[in-house]
Amino acid sequence: MHLLMRMGWCPGQGLGKNNEGPVDPIALDIKMDKKGLVAEEELVRNLPAQLVSKRGATDGGAGGGVKNPVSMLYEMCAKRKVSVPVYEQVSEEGPAHRKNFTFKVIMGGVEYQPSVSSANKKLAKALAASVCLQSLGLLPKNKR
Repeated sequence: MHLLMRMGWCPGQGLGKNNEGPVDPIALDIKMDKKGLVAEEELVRNLPAQLVSKRGATDGGAGGGVKNPVSMLYEMCAKRKVSVPVYEQVSEEGPAHRKNFTFKVIMGGVEYQPSVSSANKKLAKALAASVCLQSLGLLPKNKR
């Protein structure tokens, strides 16, 4: 702003040679979460309905959202003082540009594996964790 004012610009004037440019400052859309630039449709499509908040993404903080099933499983293990779950990749299918992944979670010597694969590894782990939480009775079963 100081540089523009040295060149003769005054607040309220438009930018450019003939003052035709935008007058209002550009509004910033500040992203406060650390989820990356993932499309909501991709995130919502692969998660069970119980894990999707009203905004369409899983949310670990305050604001009425639901925690990620992977973090829920780790918290449950910490509270019950049992060994942490181990995630293993079961399959990786499809061409290089469109892979589908399936993960299983091993907890207490029992394996939990979803029946569907996912478009990325993070969602595949979340699906495995949700299957484990459902079988332990901590999440309601899917109605799909």
